[in-house]
Amino acid sequence: MESRFYDDIDEFYEVAFPFLLEHEAENNLPLSILNSLKKKLDTYGEEKPLLFSLSDAKIVKLIVLRTPPHDLLISYTDNLSTIEVLTGELKKRGEKFPGVLSFKAAADLFAEQWCEKNSLKYDLFRKERIYQLVKVSEETLGHRKFSVAPKTLQETVFQWTGEMMKEALIDTTDDDIQRMIEKLREEFDLGRSRTYLLFENNEPVSMAREAGKTPNGIFVNFVYTPIPLRKRGYATECVAKLSKHLLEIGNRYCFLFTDLSNPTSNSIYQKIGYQPVIDESHYKFLEK
Repeated sequence: MESRFYDDIDEFYEVAFPFLLEHEAENNLPLSILNSLKKKLDTYGEEKPLLFSLSDAKIVKLIVLRTPPHDLLISYTDNLSTIEVLTGELKKRGEKFPGVLSFKAAADLFAEQWCEKNSLKYDLFRKERIYQLVKVSEETLGHRKFSVAPKTLQETVFQWTGEMMKEALIDTTDDDIQRMIEKLREEFDLGRSRTYLLFENNEPVSMAREAGKTPNGIFVNFVYTPIPLRKRGYATECVAKLSKHLLEIGNRYCFLFTDLSNPTSNSIYQKIGYQPVIDESHYKFLEK
């Protein structure tokens, strides 16, 4: 097999994009990150990203991305023998990273092999599931007011964003939250907010956000309802309304990730019309 690390994002894009698109739903996250890097290489930070392909007889078999300081992201592949080649190439380069995220079979295998080669141990940080939606269940749409978040409510969005990240993203830091808030602030200042709110009696009760794009789809994330307002159907209606809007403006699919340890959110999304695509494992690496 032929392995290659890339310095030029345009060269990498030409190789990676067609391969990732063959399994758009399974590869929605690397596709979204790839599109962002193509537009602006330092989107995720000033440190150079890791860009890797593995081919057999000129046919791409695996794509790998990493945007430091984040974890390694391995594409979907139907050839798990590529994982052993990948671990060897990363080891030769002396690469170091805090964890890996991929579909379950690849992540499990990579974590085992990488830790054996580097005298590390691995910890299952989160079991996740990718969902895809093509049509919203009408019964979940409700009748409450729903709109893009206005600048007058940006402080509410900032507060809820911090609360959501602390609750859902266990390893989040104050710096992570501040970076996200600054990104949201810039969107508000430019009049391009991508955060949406559901209202009850003209008061915001739930939020959701449109995020990264793939060629035919778009992510929904940052779904949040304050604790005192939960179990009233607000999150279901908010996500349903946003998903319908995103389909109506030209996206063929909506995607989202769920934490499998949260049966409530998984049930909500399936009720709206989201269908499971594939399960993923997210590992963190630790010193022995």
